[in-house]
Amino acid sequence: MNESRLLQDITNQEQSLAHVLAHQSGKGHDALTKSASFLQNARKVVVTGIGASLHAAFPLHYELAAHGLDSVIVESGELLHYQERLCSGAVVVLVSRSGESVEIVKLLSRVKEISQHTIGVTNEPESTLAKQASVGLIVGSLADEMVAIQSYTGTVAALMLLAAAVTGDLDKTHTEMIALLPLVTALIATNLDLIEDWDDFFKAASPIYLLGRGPSYASALEGALLFSETAKEPAVGIASGSFRHGPVEIVDANFRAIVFAPQGKTRDLNLGLAEDLVKFGAKVCVVGPDDAGALPFIDVPSVPEKLAPLIDIIPVQLAALRLAHWKGLVIGKFRYAPQVTRNEMNF
Repeated sequence: MNESRLLQDITNQEQSLAHVLAHQSGKGHDALTKSASFLQNARKVVVTGIGASLHAAFPLHYELAAHGLDSVIVESGELLHYQERLCSGAVVVLVSRSGESVEIVKLLSRVKEISQHTIGVTNEPESTLAKQASVGLIVGSLADEMVAIQSYTGTVAALMLLAAAVTGDLDKTHTEMIALLPLVTALIATNLDLIEDWDDFFKAASPIYLLGRGPSYASALEGALLFSETAKEPAVGIASGSFRHGPVEIVDANFRAIVFAPQGKTRDLNLGLAEDLVKFGAKVCVVGPDDAGALPFIDVPSVPEKLAPLIDIIPVQLAALRLAHWKGLVIGKFRYAPQVTRNEMNF
């Protein structure tokens, strides 16, 4: 497979994550602790983003909710036009890779006056979001060409460190992430060696469904976006529980699904769904630690469930890249969407 900038962005993720960890424990530490203090003292929390930035924020939201904070997560366009009053008296966490996405900029200007505080999470320190939020939390990842790869996992990592700072687990989580770094490179290398194994999965002419729960729901949503952006392939990210309530009726011999099954409280439920799909004749790939027998696994390291999104998105990044090559597409380029969306009305 030919080298591309997108492949470079995928293979550089260990280095990028190391940059994030160094920034959050160094130059960015004051912003991290200030943001954590805002959240610890919040009456309610609203987390918002759009596209990959929204997906990256789900693990933060889940962790805050699990520790008793009144947290909601809303896509930025919906929050801007229909649910703005949720931000009244809240600490609002706005996530945007560029810090210039049109919905984020408009939303920030509206909620500054009604919110308790705003936390702007972005990879661009000179952006509107970084400069105008109550505190600018700079991710510190390496830059991507177009598709959010390094900046996606970097944002997940930065937001999980923020959650850990809120809950008092910052040192532990930082240590766990340091230990995870070499696993990232090893997993990328292994999946690159096996990348052609995806080809049979791609033959069915049906949308790819990505199914997950908990923190890995982020990977289901982001994986669908990666297939859309990178391979121009219809894909659907959906919570595994929701899939059982009706959408399962579409399953037949042409159906294909990627099921995320990290270690954690709902692993058995995810494996049970994968077993059912195989029984119904579907093509299935299970992304998780392969210790469960006969299912078709893409083996990934066993890590704490809250950190699984840093690992289990990697096979999907490479699958989307392979499918783009398989279809003969120009790799890593968009046909219609700009890298930064500054207009809500037209492309």
